[in-house]
Amino acid sequence: MKKMAKRGELIERPAYRAIRDYAAQLGYKDLIYLNIGEPDFSTPPNIVEAAKKAMDEGFTHYTEERGLGELRETLALKFGEEKKVKIGKDEILVTNGSAEALFITIMSLVDPGDEVILLSPYYPPYLSCVRMASGKPVIVSTDRKTLTPQPETIQKLVNEKTKVIIVNSPCNPTGMVYGKDIIKAIVDIAVDHDFYIISDEVYDRFVYDDEKVWSPSIFDPALERTIIINSFSKTYAMTGWRIGYLIGNKNIIANILKIKGSVNVCASSISQKAALEALKNSDNHVKKMLEEYAKRRKLVLDRLSKIPGFNCPTPKGAFYVFPDISSFERDSLKFTMYLLKEAHVVVSPGKAFGLEGEGHIRISYASSMENLKMAMDRIAETVKNYQT
Repeated sequence: MKKMAKRGELIERPAYRAIRDYAAQLGYKDLIYLNIGEPDFSTPPNIVEAAKKAMDEGFTHYTEERGLGELRETLALKFGEEKKVKIGKDEILVTNGSAEALFITIMSLVDPGDEVILLSPYYPPYLSCVRMASGKPVIVSTDRKTLTPQPETIQKLVNEKTKVIIVNSPCNPTGMVYGKDIIKAIVDIAVDHDFYIISDEVYDRFVYDDEKVWSPSIFDPALERTIIINSFSKTYAMTGWRIGYLIGNKNIIANILKIKGSVNVCASSISQKAALEALKNSDNHVKKMLEEYAKRRKLVLDRLSKIPGFNCPTPKGAFYVFPDISSFERDSLKFTMYLLKEAHVVVSPGKAFGLEGEGHIRISYASSMENLKMAMDRIAETVKNYQT
């Protein structure tokens, strides 16, 4: 039998998923999973009802490739109001989740040998997609204390082969929100050196302490080089509905559409109807979820601050904390396995998000207050006995 394509050898299954599989095999009955970034809320009932109505009315066929016109118009209006950037429905492409959006965007932009800047720690699929496109990932370390990128460091690694930079704010895995000066500097560098910006804004509604999210589109209102990725998964607790979208100028979207057409015809018609309802009538549900996340964040930060050896910068967004545990152990996988086996708490090793994440763990607080309190109790008690 001939070997399968080599590109598969370039891709590693994310450790935060693999460790969940391993944990399940251990057979512990009291495991607390804080490793996956999935809301524990149910999809708001009005969204579910909109999907049922669509099915009852026979809305179960292909839609336009770009997505429902009404959905794209609503997205364009909402985006324009929030970002003060005027766009039309033809500058939006509805996708099967943000994962597809990322994949088809990278495939549309990156040729073999093109360099793509990743700000580390980073969301692992960024690296996978760049490798599948035969691009060259260029890793830029963020400041270890603030977990934010330094524009001057980015500038030093830019050259004529630089094609794309991927920006993720609020950031997965760190929860950090990049300030206005950082985002504007990145846009200025991209303009000066003529490369694209992929802005992953999946967590743009998840901000705390009156923090503001700065999108590169604010400084590139014509979307000359900025492509925005977003999703309904986190904001509306719709992870299983697989519905996301891209925003870019008409020419960019038209080219990405060619790649999307080779992957699938269109996003789920039913999910698109649900997404439309989410945009129109779900702000109160979102507000309540965000208020609960803020409480959970405070709990986790307060509890971690009382555990000697944990150093946790305050995240202003998303639903993750990324504490530095290097005073216990530099090997984040080893420490993660210790917490799994001794505390029965599943977290993600920092190295899963790039080597620059080593010495950290990622904890998701997208879980119930009861689980979070119990997990913090177990971690605090367990690490007392940790030996390197």
